[in-house]
Amino acid sequence: MKTTRRIVTAAALLLGTFGTTVAGAADLPFTANAAGHEPPFRIGVSNGYIGNTWRAQFVADIEKVAEEFKAEGDVAEVTILNSTSGASGQLTQVNSLINSGVDALLINPESTEALKPVIARALASGILVVIGDNPMGHPNAISITLDQNQFWGIQTEWLVDQLKGKGNIVSIEGIAGVTGSELRVAARDEVLAKNPDIKLLASVPGGWDQAKAREVMSSLLTAHDQIDGVLIQDVMADGVVRAYDTSGRTLPPMSGDYVHSFLKLWKSRPDINAITVTNPPGIGASSLRFVVALLRGHQLNPDVLQPSPADPSIANTILLPEPTVVTREAETDKPWCNEGTECIGLDEALARLEGQPDSTALDGMLTQQQVLDRYFLK
Repeated sequence: MKTTRRIVTAAALLLGTFGTTVAGAADLPFTANAAGHEPPFRIGVSNGYIGNTWRAQFVADIEKVAEEFKAEGDVAEVTILNSTSGASGQLTQVNSLINSGVDALLINPESTEALKPVIARALASGILVVIGDNPMGHPNAISITLDQNQFWGIQTEWLVDQLKGKGNIVSIEGIAGVTGSELRVAARDEVLAKNPDIKLLASVPGGWDQAKAREVMSSLLTAHDQIDGVLIQDVMADGVVRAYDTSGRTLPPMSGDYVHSFLKLWKSRPDINAITVTNPPGIGASSLRFVVALLRGHQLNPDVLQPSPADPSIANTILLPEPTVVTREAETDKPWCNEGTECIGLDEALARLEGQPDSTALDGMLTQQQVLDRYFLK
């Protein structure tokens, strides 16, 4: 069946800007581009980076859910393009997807500013645009992202509790200036502001790189005689453990990683007292479920929209909760354990990854029913 679209004029797009309060589902700017499409739908996915195992799993999850939709019959094609040349390469691939006649675009943006013109072109062509993973404040595109405030907020609260509200800590951030890392830092600082007896001795970037994390942790151990806890962003905990092993000092409580290799190391080392909050690659697959729900004509509940982390003046964002918190023994009585965030023990986490490569992340994604029940009008 041939796909038809409602064409949205440039003038209409300019009138679509909205603030943090929205009146109803029919008034949402991007609903105009969700309507007017007939199945079977064709969806393009633009992934702005493919250089690590997390992104490879991100793509694999999308492919898996795409097959599910194709089997149901109303999705004909999900075309995934991965950029290996940054924002310029992604611009080329998005233009290619637009030219191919897709009904919807799911974009994980490498650069939000660089992509704005091509997104405007897609919207003017009547294409539904959904941003998945990296946030983007665009008034006419819905953005699905993980709640990065939870990531270090939960881990900082746990560490404060382990230290009984008093002690010296250090932290290893991701990449300075990157939105996700900065949001996590802000969440950490908010918790520490309420706990003045926890002293942050130093906070340094580790670049989300094991070797770099080991190097900077070694420097921190040299500079500070008393470190009572370590906060680490993802995929760097193994490097921190190795730095401690080389120094001969005892590991303090720390935040860990959600990849299989670290979880196995944690299991083998009774001296590791850790917590990990997952940052699942399945965010891409969850975002695809929103795309399909919108194309199928379901109405998004406007109450779920929040200000964009990239531009708080625009309320286009659904913040998905981090799905899993892991401690050595499940701590289900914590305030962050709820319907959206599951608290499990280390053995359960390892059981879920049994038979998977060491680089596999403990994953999580929404089912189609969860998407509809939690985020769309009944």
